[in-house]
Amino acid sequence: MPDPILALLLPALSLAAVVGMGIVLLRQRRAHARELARRQEAEARALDFHRQTLRAVTGGRLCLCGPEDVPALLRGERLWSLPLLEALDVSQFRRHLRAIAARRGFEDGRLDDLCSCVSEAATNAVRHSGGGVAQVWAADGGLTILVSDCGAGLAPDALLRSFLGAGEDRPGEDQCGEDRFGEGMGMGFRLMLALADTVALCTGAEGTQLVLTVRSRGAADRKANKEANEEAELGRAA
Repeated sequence: MPDPILALLLPALSLAAVVGMGIVLLRQRRAHARELARRQEAEARALDFHRQTLRAVTGGRLCLCGPEDVPALLRGERLWSLPLLEALDVSQFRRHLRAIAARRGFEDGRLDDLCSCVSEAATNAVRHSGGGVAQVWAADGGLTILVSDCGAGLAPDALLRSFLGAGEDRPGEDQCGEDRFGEGMGMGFRLMLALADTVALCTGAEGTQLVLTVRSRGAADRKANKEANEEAELGRAA
């Protein structure tokens, strides 16, 4: 015959066990949320550090941005897009882009600049990420090119090392990774920075988006004159 006292205590003990388990789970979730917040804060600080340092090292020409920043960079009329799956696609992309730029007033020297820097971006997408997509916009007397891929992304610290001259091969490291993140990739970005008017990079585990803006020589000169006039106005106002 069951003990009547024990029969009364069992429901209370079961309830206490459930409540205790709930408290433990709640504490675990709170600890996980705090750890996630600390990790996100650390990643945000690291991104801000690399963004400012890369901007300083490249004289403000390379902007490291987030996915939310990319749409604002794609102003104007969207002209066309092209998949980048093999080297032949890069050649086709360059050929079509050259024809479009010529019709929009790009002179021979600036046409060469445009084709060289976009070829570098498109080749990187095919060679290092298994392919991607190139898209072209027209605005403000120039062209904006977005090259996207779904690769593993670029390591900002490794890209920074390549600009600082510390990207040489090191024994025992993955040479494939070094080819992507080391001196070779740094040289590619130096070329793009030298030829394009602006370069914006959004990169992470979900892929990389590279936005290049190249203006025709006349448009670039007009922009420089406008900026000079604005600075002069500010100087007179001060």
